[in-house]
Amino acid sequence: MTTKPVTFITGANKGIGNEVARQLAQHDFTVLIGTRNVQRGEAAAETLRAEGFDVHFVPIDINDESSIKDAAETVARQWKQVTVLINNAAVNYDFSPATRPSTLSVDVLKDTFLTNVFGAFATIHHFLPLLKQAGTAQILKPQIINISSTLGSLTSLSDPEHYYYGVNTVAYNSSKSALNAITVALAKDLVEDKISVNSICPGWVKTDMGTDNAPRTVEQGASIIVKLATMENPPTGKFLDDDGEILW
Repeated sequence: MTTKPVTFITGANKGIGNEVARQLAQHDFTVLIGTRNVQRGEAAAETLRAEGFDVHFVPIDINDESSIKDAAETVARQWKQVTVLINNAAVNYDFSPATRPSTLSVDVLKDTFLTNVFGAFATIHHFLPLLKQAGTAQILKPQIINISSTLGSLTSLSDPEHYYYGVNTVAYNSSKSALNAITVALAKDLVEDKISVNSICPGWVKTDMGTDNAPRTVEQGASIIVKLATMENPPTGKFLDDDGEILW
């Protein structure tokens, strides 16, 4: 007997994460919105439930490993498995106003990595048993989708002809490079478990982080994530955007 696929999305109370939640709910997923702000998380889930979707809020602070563990235990009790884990929550402290790499404080670098790298990795670590459990059901292949950025591509940032060459901020960019390295390592490690692991760049999107100067809507940013999440046989170990593969 098949069961509905379940997705857990961090930072899904707003922005790209919330739009991914909406679109995956439209694809008949059970959607679990993970965020540390209880009021905003409950409100986001209630808004989507009012539209007739199967959406629930699960509190999680990805900067606190005990909170991540509690969230995984909650999901295990109530839903038993997670088909698609989407590491969407992220911070960007050195982009606006731009901070020169040579003058960035160590604390800002640490705080950025705490969320964008260590938080994402800890979430994967504690949710991995739920992904393995999903692999025993006759549903979509389990996946980990890490929301990255072309700003994490060393190839792009070292190319003077590339559009993002001038975006020389070190904390956010290097955190996404590190997240990409985690993607590569886990993709190789989890082949035998049949769990796909990929990095996705949604592009420069109009969100609190992206600002209104961004050219893309949240609907456009969510599209590549949803496309991958709903594939029956997704690739693994890839860095992708709407145009295809991005060079690491």
